[in-house]
Amino acid sequence: MKKKRYYIYHNPKEEVDLHDIHELIEMGLSKEEIAKELGISKKYVKKVIEEYYEDH
Repeated sequence: MKKKRYYIYHNPKEEVDLHDIHELIEMGLSKEEIAKELGISKKYVKKVIEEYYEDH
């Protein structure tokens, strides 16, 4: 099994919308599952979630 390259996870091809992440959270997915689903890093998901809850 080939390992995915660093840039695939840290430079997503499309910008990730906050609403997409929020929908996946409401569906009950974990941060790891959200990261895999959207093709982004877990750290980025965590940062977006923290920023969202700070604002609301």
